[in-house]
Amino acid sequence: MHGDTAMKKGTLFVIILGLVALVLCVLLVAAIVDGSSPAASEDHQKAITTTLVGHNLTYYSIAGKPLSYTIGPGDIRQIEPYSYDGSPAWKVHVGQGLAWDITMDETGTRILDVKQLFQT
Repeated sequence: MHGDTAMKKGTLFVIILGLVALVLCVLLVAAIVDGSSPAASEDHQKAITTTLVGHNLTYYSIAGKPLSYTIGPGDIRQIEPYSYDGSPAWKVHVGQGLAWDITMDETGTRILDVKQLFQT
């Protein structure tokens, strides 16, 4: 009798473990599919690059002195689809140590928002 109960508990444990593994796999696949949103087309990349390269971003030193960062062609790190106030847009990650997220309109020709990602 005790052997049957132990076997049932063991079987139940294996079934639960299998279900948990299945759920984790489904969540992983969903995250991968969701994370693989379409990249910016060449046209959008060109428009974004044309708009941003040479653009100056102002930030302030710890003493409050305004400093300028000019975006170069190698500073555009990532472009991804984004929703801004319910409208299609692009989120552009610029820079490394001094980094910003710049939200651009759907055409990639107008800056909608700039978020500094570092503290001074």
